[in-house]
Amino acid sequence: MIDPVRQRYRIAHIIAATRFPFVDQPEDSWPPCYKTIVNDGERKFGLLAPWGEVVYPSIVILNCDGGVQELGMVEAQEDITPERAKLWQFLSDSASVGRKFKKLFVYAPKGLEDKALEILEGNDIEYDGLRGYSIDDGKLVIHPIKTHDSPHDHR
Repeated sequence: MIDPVRQRYRIAHIIAATRFPFVDQPEDSWPPCYKTIVNDGERKFGLLAPWGEVVYPSIVILNCDGGVQELGMVEAQEDITPERAKLWQFLSDSASVGRKFKKLFVYAPKGLEDKALEILEGNDIEYDGLRGYSIDDGKLVIHPIKTHDSPHDHR
């Protein structure tokens, strides 16, 4: 049996490596000075929340000035609860605006996407994308649920 925390770290690494930027994303749409950081067992980039806790999003994209551009949270089943709205709101507030929306991406285990959507939208949390994820035949599969800013990101 795979340790679920370790598995989530592995999933975050795969998502970061293949989606931030996408493997086939044109170079002119992702500045080469952007830096992608994955917080796993070695916490590398944290954000101080208003309640005094340092939060370590699964994926952090820093822009050319070193500021937070995009954030991604790979959630476990037990994280998809109404209490998560507080954290997701803080992460939304911490991310930059893309074309129109805050660049927060939430990855929920397959089957919990509707619950995550209800939490996001029921609490008026601005986000760019909601994705489901699953492991099918040993491969990570991303299930696009909702994308606000960029239609080409809905995959």
